[in-house]
Amino acid sequence: MKNNSVIKPITAIAIAAFFLAFCFDLGTDTLKCSSYVFLVLCTVAVILVFRKSFPRTAVFYTMLAGMFLKLSYVMYTPVWCRQHDVVDFGAGEGHAAYIEYILANKALPDFDPREVWAFFQPPLHHFISAAWMWLGLKCNLSADHVHKNVQILPLCYMCALALITLMICRELSMKSGGTLITMLIVSFHPIYILMSGSINNDALATVLTVASVYVAILWHRKQSYGLGIVLAAFIGFSMMAKLSSVLVAFPIGIMMLYDAYNGTERFKSGKKMMSYLLRFIVFGAVVFPLGLWWPIRNKIRFGMDMGYIPEVGEAVMKKGFVPQILDIRTRSPFLYMKANGFEYDEYNLILATFKSSLFGEGDFAKISPAVTAAAAVLLFASVAAAVIGIIAVIKTCASEEAHPEAGIKILLAGCVVSFIAGYVIFALKQANLSAMDFRYSAAAVSVLAVFSGLWYDRLQALGKKGIRRIMMAVSVIAAAASAFVYIAVGTV
Repeated sequence: MKNNSVIKPITAIAIAAFFLAFCFDLGTDTLKCSSYVFLVLCTVAVILVFRKSFPRTAVFYTMLAGMFLKLSYVMYTPVWCRQHDVVDFGAGEGHAAYIEYILANKALPDFDPREVWAFFQPPLHHFISAAWMWLGLKCNLSADHVHKNVQILPLCYMCALALITLMICRELSMKSGGTLITMLIVSFHPIYILMSGSINNDALATVLTVASVYVAILWHRKQSYGLGIVLAAFIGFSMMAKLSSVLVAFPIGIMMLYDAYNGTERFKSGKKMMSYLLRFIVFGAVVFPLGLWWPIRNKIRFGMDMGYIPEVGEAVMKKGFVPQILDIRTRSPFLYMKANGFEYDEYNLILATFKSSLFGEGDFAKISPAVTAAAAVLLFASVAAAVIGIIAVIKTCASEEAHPEAGIKILLAGCVVSFIAGYVIFALKQANLSAMDFRYSAAAVSVLAVFSGLWYDRLQALGKKGIRRIMMAVSVIAAAASAFVYIAVGTV
């Protein structure tokens, strides 16, 4: 797939979204139903009939399988289950109520957003969801059907995220092996499976963040005013979905300054410096109004702090900084939570990072011993994949010969540092279980996956088969364990 052929897959995602919304029953709550069997059979039939029209590559079928796995998760996951700050439609608070308010009033809340839970969040996702629900109601769908249809939006966002990550791989000229490693991680990572069924604003913010990284790569290579405006718009819209998306602006800004310094040094021209200055002015004129109008509005009208975050979740145990970082003893691959029957809430940040990214706040141990065993395999494989990703960042950035060029290395490595540092600071500062959920920096998974793919290709060029086999084995095992867990959850 070339980057200029993105129209076809995006169109396919849109067609699938409308089919699922208006022609299919997603409200099954289980995969043991005729609708799911019908969907599987139809998908297999389409692939067989049109197989000559599809790319015959492992990357394509990996992405297709990952998208189908996310759809399966959406089918059996109600809008009130495994959600974050959603509650339910009709509850009067949470993200669902936020969407309902905009749908009913065709306007933003005219009261202090701190008065109702989750209303402090920027409204882009809620605007889109309200418009989607309005369309369903105009088509005479039932209220329950319209509520379930909201999950189609994050499902599409996560499918688009996989596509954008593939476009990044293509832009970086990654080979088939490195691309496959990247797409195995992105297509099957549970954090994106969980997001595909979540009707809060995490999924939209994440896909817009990764899109910003992709457009930043394009801008680096062709520094036009048009691309600068598009880049500013993506960053601004990501912040309009969730204010914490501002983390992507820091590495992009550093890359832009690096490019400006190199450009002016190379041309030794005041005119060139003025050209960069004008680009930055145009960039800021787009990104700041889009990204900051919501907190500025609330600051002016209601006196709400620009970075307001309410107290959320149960406070973790106070065991000191060292245990919170280094005490990684655990008896379960799932989060320790009082709500799940454990004696305390998870207090170790490293464990909370991996467990929350793989299983959210769910405890699937009661489903079957096989699911618990697969979850343990998934946990260990994911830790190994993360370690490989971090090593890949260091190896790629430390070698001048390693692809890509310095500006993109600065961008991608900066994203890893910014996303993870932002998450760690927030988790330690808030000191509660909800703040330790890695979904706040989920975009880091895609960027680390790209680094893993780049390093895999580098190892191939150096003729090092052993490490490449380990990397491929870890990625395949993690993907298989993830698929097993999240299919099994839907069959109970």
